Amino acid sequence: MFAVGSTYTRDEIHAALGGSKRACIPTLNGMVLSVCVTPELNPRAPREILCGVGPVMAKTGEMLARASNRVPVFVKRRVNTWEYMGAYQPVASYRSGLHFDAMVAGSGRTRSDVSIAVELHP
Repeated sequence: MFAVGSTYTRDEIHAALGGSKRACIPTLNGMVLSVCVTPELNPRAPREILCGVGPVMAKTGEMLARASNRVPVFVKRRVNTWEYMGAYQPVASYRSGLHFDAMVAGSGRTRSDVSIAVELHP
């Protein structure tokens, strides 16, 4: 379906996986379909995903943290150009504490801007 290192548009990602074309974590019926993040807000993606504090981002971040399946991860490279990084499995999540602080540190974001930090492995 997708080739690691290749780029796709949000329309192509949506056609293959479904969900919102605009959401960072598109979902359907409580299932995470993919992760589409920018390097500015998630500089260590695909291994670390920092979810925002808005009600939708916090909810979908929690869904990502609980996902039992591997999730396709895309990182934005240019306008409507998303590089496929591979399918990653959520393995840990943090809402506070040392791991949370370490994941937020150096990201350019503040602790108050992140509701949950999710660690992923290929």
